[in-house]
Amino acid sequence: MGNGGEVPDVRPDLRDRDDLDIVLRAFYERAFDDALIGPVFRDVAKMDLDEHLPVIGDFWQKVLLGTGEYRGSTMEVHRRLNRLERLTPEMFERWLAIWWATLDERHSGRVTEQAKAQATRIAGAIQRNIVAAETGLGAGRAELPIVPRRR
Repeated sequence: MGNGGEVPDVRPDLRDRDDLDIVLRAFYERAFDDALIGPVFRDVAKMDLDEHLPVIGDFWQKVLLGTGEYRGSTMEVHRRLNRLERLTPEMFERWLAIWWATLDERHSGRVTEQAKAQATRIAGAIQRNIVAAETGLGAGRAELPIVPRRR
């Protein structure tokens, strides 16, 4: 084989909106079924997946591919959700673990790694913002874990 017996990675990188839509559907189906975060999506947020996917697809398309029309406020959505059900560090950690696993199963490359890094930054920022709103402390003061544990 000439490369030390290693098998080359044949998973493609995230390339376009179609790739994002497939990953997002797979991710949310897993998240909805998860014992820890599924109830937040289903019962608290009452998320309609078919309605949510185009919106979140716009978000990730803008973040990762530099195109898209997302104009929402992810921070405000999560603040409102936190008022209904406290979003814990464990929930963010699980969200990240499912996101990373979903990406790793399907894709590999620069944009895929960017998707994982960006999700990690977003989870941290949302947690800091929620803690700051709850405690009155500055957003930079919250201590947060933010590398998902592999399940």
